[in-house]
Amino acid sequence: MQKLLSIVVPSYNAEKYLEYNLNSLCLEGILDELEVIAVDDGSKDSTPEIIDRYADKYPGTVVPVHKENGGHGSGINAGIKHATGLYFRVIDADDWANGEDLKNLISYIKSLSDNLPDIIAGGFYWVYGHDDSAPYKAEFEKPFEGVEYKHIYKFDEVAEKAYIKMHSLTIRTEILKKHDIKIDEHCYYVDTEYILYPIPYVDTVVFLDDHLYRYSISRAGQSMNPQQMMKNKTQYDHVLEELFKFYEKASTMECVSDKKRLYIEHLISRVYASRIKILLWDRISPATRKELINMEENLKKKYPEIYRNNVIKVVDLFRTSGYWLYYPAAVVQHLKK
Repeated sequence: MQKLLSIVVPSYNAEKYLEYNLNSLCLEGILDELEVIAVDDGSKDSTPEIIDRYADKYPGTVVPVHKENGGHGSGINAGIKHATGLYFRVIDADDWANGEDLKNLISYIKSLSDNLPDIIAGGFYWVYGHDDSAPYKAEFEKPFEGVEYKHIYKFDEVAEKAYIKMHSLTIRTEILKKHDIKIDEHCYYVDTEYILYPIPYVDTVVFLDDHLYRYSISRAGQSMNPQQMMKNKTQYDHVLEELFKFYEKASTMECVSDKKRLYIEHLISRVYASRIKILLWDRISPATRKELINMEENLKKKYPEIYRNNVIKVVDLFRTSGYWLYYPAAVVQHLKK
């Protein structure tokens, strides 16, 4: 019997968190429908042994994959390669799933007939700790306002109001395999590649009113904290350039409607806005402001549609002010950092 859901758990030196993650997935009642692809990305701690132990404990559910270190993207790529489930999603090793919502997701997939939505989108919680006892909050209490939950939409119907993050995304595995979706390896910040590259091939989407994914945001050294983003800004620039290349290619594809193109523009504009935030964390100086202006002029010249379809209000304020708001905004960011 085909598994209904494959979950890849990319893991690198994750011994502190991995057992909690795997315990949140390997639940009685869904083991036959679930495939957990636990990827050891060349770890130097006890991560490989933990993965093998869970594979022995849950044969047929936990699939161990041991590989050389290649970064978060390579873990996702390995998961796509090994996945056999009808649907696919990613849960990082230092995060976990809510058991009830995971069971409900599998139950929903089981209830589907031949009319399979390409994407199942749900909510997630930010957690200020590493287990369910920690404080948490939702980015949006209703993850997707203005939609009817469990109604299968054409993607174009909701493209303007949807923003489906990696933590929200469950996608048909066939789309990833058939179109050879691969994301950058040895690089941070590839989540947007993963959620954007399949979009040209997506026709339908359904929304669930849940918060399955529990995203821990309190671990020291996480890639999205200011110090790490400053340190890794070259990698961030690389991913942004890859997204621009994808946009150029997608804009020529017959399967990419105007609504899909706008969705892609909106998401890339969000990534670009975070690149501006990295500049705000840099030293406060006229030279940094000039760098911001040059970056903006380059975007406007090369990708005018992405420039025009910005969705981040602060970016619009910068532009309206002639970028003089750079100085107070940079001061505020330095105080937060």
